[in-house]
Amino acid sequence: MKNLRSTYRFRFMLLLVLFVIFALGSFWLVQVMHKDTDELLPKPARVEPDYYVETFNYVQMSPTGQPRYNISGDLLTHNPVDDSFDIQKPIVHSLDKEKPPMNLRADRGKVEDDNSKVHLYGDVNADRPKTAMADNFHLKSEYLLLLPDDDVMQTDLPAEITLGQSKLNGTGMYFNNSTRVLKMFSKVHGVFPPKPH
Repeated sequence: MKNLRSTYRFRFMLLLVLFVIFALGSFWLVQVMHKDTDELLPKPARVEPDYYVETFNYVQMSPTGQPRYNISGDLLTHNPVDDSFDIQKPIVHSLDKEKPPMNLRADRGKVEDDNSKVHLYGDVNADRPKTAMADNFHLKSEYLLLLPDDDVMQTDLPAEITLGQSKLNGTGMYFNNSTRVLKMFSKVHGVFPPKPH
């Protein structure tokens, strides 16, 4: 009887040890599979803005350390997906003393490509006051692409331009503020006052 009881006890202990080993092995296997799955699956891209700044003023410097232009606005939001910035009520001022000063404003803007492209949307106005070298300049459009590194503005939408006393309307425009080259591409209408004698 003692032998039978010992045999049952031995079998019970052997089954208990096997169940404990099986449970621990299953737990380990689940942990390994979960860890490998997390490492293999791509991390979901963050699509929501990661920070914002209210009432900001940003100054872009030249390689020589001189201020080139500044962008200010009511709200700046950073988009981590493409490293771009959305701006509410942007105002852009050129600060390069070697070029005619230009001031731009719009309802909203987007800065991308490491600050080399500034898209301005909605009631876009650009103003350059009269200087000794150039007439006053005013541009109005619903969209404008500003390339601040090249001091160039362009649009493919209708634009109204006042240059001195002359007025131009057309669709599609390119303007280089440094060289003062202006091109309008289609449906161009202009009013040029006579030159004084």
